[in-house]
Amino acid sequence: MQLRPYQHEAIAALWQFIAQTNVVSGLVVLPTASGKTIVFAEFIRQLLEAKPTFRVLVLAHTQEIVAQNALKLRGLWPQAPVGIYCAGLKQYDICQITSASRDSIISEIGDCPEWDLVIVDEAHLIPPQEAARYQQILDTIKLHTGQYKLLGFTATPFRTSTGVIYGTGPAALFQQRLFHKRIDELVNSGYLCQLRAVTTPANAIADTSAVRYNKDDFIQKELEQVTVQEQLVENIVTDWLAKTNGRLATVFFASSVAQANLFEQQLRQSGFSFPLITAQTAKADRALWLKQFDNGDLNGLINVATLTTGWDSPRMACIVLARPTRSPGLFLQIVGRGLRLHPTKTETLLLDYGGNLERFGTIDRVRPAGEPVDPRQQLQKTSACPCCDTIVSVYQLQCPHCTEQLHEDDSDFAYCLQCGANNDFNALYCQVCGEQFDAYANE
Repeated sequence: MQLRPYQHEAIAALWQFIAQTNVVSGLVVLPTASGKTIVFAEFIRQLLEAKPTFRVLVLAHTQEIVAQNALKLRGLWPQAPVGIYCAGLKQYDICQITSASRDSIISEIGDCPEWDLVIVDEAHLIPPQEAARYQQILDTIKLHTGQYKLLGFTATPFRTSTGVIYGTGPAALFQQRLFHKRIDELVNSGYLCQLRAVTTPANAIADTSAVRYNKDDFIQKELEQVTVQEQLVENIVTDWLAKTNGRLATVFFASSVAQANLFEQQLRQSGFSFPLITAQTAKADRALWLKQFDNGDLNGLINVATLTTGWDSPRMACIVLARPTRSPGLFLQIVGRGLRLHPTKTETLLLDYGGNLERFGTIDRVRPAGEPVDPRQQLQKTSACPCCDTIVSVYQLQCPHCTEQLHEDDSDFAYCLQCGANNDFNALYCQVCGEQFDAYANE
């Protein structure tokens, strides 16, 4: 397999990490669809060729990701000494490289605790609580192995409640961010698909102004009161039809099972028979429907909190986001499903019916919740192109879709020399790349 240039760069950064003795945990941040599994699979292959006795444990939270990680390893390296330990897959093989389910291996880790390298896929899901399962596994390994290396891979290096998960902060699970590529970099380089959001009508957007929330997200019971409404769902489906004619391969992200049932009914009345996938869906049905969608035999799916991580379908050309959320990580995980390239599309259409773009901004500018914001900065995050209705950052000078001029000049903005993005004039850091601005640059 031919690796992309940035994947080679990531692997080089991982070799530097292995060589360092003072850094034992590091995080790799790569956008969804950028091939992070390929990166760590190829790194493992190189590592074991150089260090034949190394033992590597790859942890994931779902059986689909466990199977996918093993498959990528074998695809890159057919002779890889890899086993799968996952009750859901009915496989219990512990080998030199083991792709394991977090919930399955925890009962076995005391009997096979010696690992030189532990890789955690979707590392943002490691909770900070010491009693959590991930932490129990890592603590057991540390107790028996002593010094080992911990690698995390994620597209979203932060939690809603506690912030970024690397560095020296209270939520830091990893000492350093070892490597990072931004979404805009990979889109502009042609490695990721362009995500185009367009405006949606007010009567199709759930009103969450009175919905309370906790440190993680909206309170689910109150959220359902404003989203489980027949008229709202009908308006969403009507708008989706008007914008796509039902021809784009679409995944509907519902806020609850009750709302998803309304989508299923409304879509059937409109002539579309799209299956509904929830946590209770039989595994065989889920696998069949996902395969049919990938193959083009199904043109739509409805899901509730099941197709947000660990699932990829490059063919998906439209995201119907009917789930309002206050979690920037969840928002990125959902919309990131549309970043994969496919010969049948030139872009992925994002239809946001949850006010999420207004809340977080465009995908390349989403920041961790709780991050300090200068009160002098502009609160509005997005605007719509008057010609084509494409939703863009308020700092965008020109519409990327139709090239309409949105601002006459950029004198009211702070320009980032690192990535070329415009920011609020009073910004201390670039929203896109995080570069710190000179304190006197805009005075």
